[in-house]
Order: sequence, then C-alpha cells, then structure tokens
Amino acid sequence: MAKEHTVIIDDTNDGESKELIKKVMARFDAANQKTFKIIEDFIAGGYEENLARLLVYLPKERRDAALQKLPENVRKKVSSILNTFSEKKNSDPDIMSAVGTLLKNADFYGEKAAHEIIQNDDFYFLSAIDSENKNLFEANPLLSMNVEYYLVNMNVLVDLDDRSIQKWLREVDSYDLAKALKGTGEEVQNKIFRNMSQRAATMLREDMEFMGPVRKSDVIEAQKKLIEILKRLNESGEIVILKRFGSCIGDELI
Repeated sequence: MAKEHTVIIDDTNDGESKELIKKVMARFDAANQKTFKIIEDFIAGGYEENLARLLVYLPKERRDAALQKLPENVRKKVSSILNTFSEKKNSDPDIMSAVGTLLKNADFYGEKAAHEIIQNDDFYFLSAIDSENKNLFEANPLLSMNVEYYLVNMNVLVDLDDRSIQKWLREVDSYDLAKALKGTGEEVQNKIFRNMSQRAATMLREDMEFMGPVRKSDVIEAQKKLIEILKRLNESGEIVILKRFGSCIGDELI
C-alpha cells in the first residue's frame, strides 16, 4: 500500500505557534481525506448517477444519442438510473446542481455564458430577451437564469439624447447611480457627468470614490433599478430610446 503523504511545516520553538500549526494541519488533513473520499466515491459509482442527471437536462433526442456513445456496461447502469428519474425535469434542483458544476468547471457559466446572448446589444433586444424568458427557461433553465441575472446594459445611456438623460437623472437615486456607475466604462460615465451640474458631478465622483470596492452583485442590482426607470420612462413616452441599426424591434424616429 502506498504511503500517504503528510505536509510538514518547519515551525518555531514557540509553544503557541506549534499548537496553531497542529490545528492547521488537523483541519487540512481532515479536508484532505474528505477530498480523497469524494473522488473515490465518484469513481466507485457516483459518476453514473451524475451522468443520469446530466442526461435529464438534455432534450430527449440528444439524450438518446448521448446514451449510445457510452460503453455498453455503463449505458445499462445509467439507463437504469434514468428510469428512476422518470418524473424529473431539467429544472429540478439536483439536476441543475450537477449541470451547474459541469458548466462551471468548463468555464461556461454566469456572466460568460450570459454574454453569448446579451453581448452589447441595445435596449430593445434586451427587452425581447426579457419577454421570452419563460420559453428560454423551459429550453435551458441555467442559461436562462444566468441571462436574467446579467440582463442589464448601461451602454444604452450613450445613445440617449441629453434631454432624455436629464429627465432620467431626475428620477434615479444618487446612491444607486454611484454604485451602478462603478461597473461602467468611461463613455457611459462621461455621458452622465456632462448632463449634470458641475457641483452634482463632483459630488457623484466623490460618492463613487468614497464608496470603495463594491460587490459585483450589488452593482448589477443597482443597474437593474436604473434600467427599470429607463423602461418606465420609455413606455410612458417621456423619453425615446432609439433602436440601433440592425435591431429587429423598437421605434425609429423619422
């Protein structure tokens, strides 16, 4: 039997330091053994159940095709497990957890996956995505949820005329604005600053600076609030958001 490796740290003679290192090593060794056990359990058969969960997520035709690619002995075991999953849907928590782990490991999850659809498109394209959310969710729950979370594009502000920007600024909360702008580029920020008084722009810059680092999730939530105000003003006709060249829906000015 192979000898297990133990991490050795060259500690000092100080008693407290030795005790602290013992605690570190005890926790590390416990976590180390847990890691090995997870791998062992997966190899011993757990992977077949995970395979079945991943197959549930696929549409039936692709599921059947994927099954045929498995070695016969594995295919029989996985098919048997799949039969016990007959009532499960691609949106069941354990199914999404298995698929989410796979997608994260493949680096196609969260913002990266959402960007494939959102990219840097205009307000109307993003609104169309939002209106189709139910159908998108049924087709691919995880991708739909990622898109819904990241469905915000502050770049739309660059295309607004100054009157519309000023109207919008009167409706937004200054703290939300400072937080939202932390996640935008110079072009968006300059557009906002140019449509404020010098005093207000200075105060906004100071708020952004004194705010310090902000969690990305908080920035996105603030941006969502501001975009919702933009949508409301556009729907009421108080401002007009132009569709960019190549967009399939929305209003054009003539």
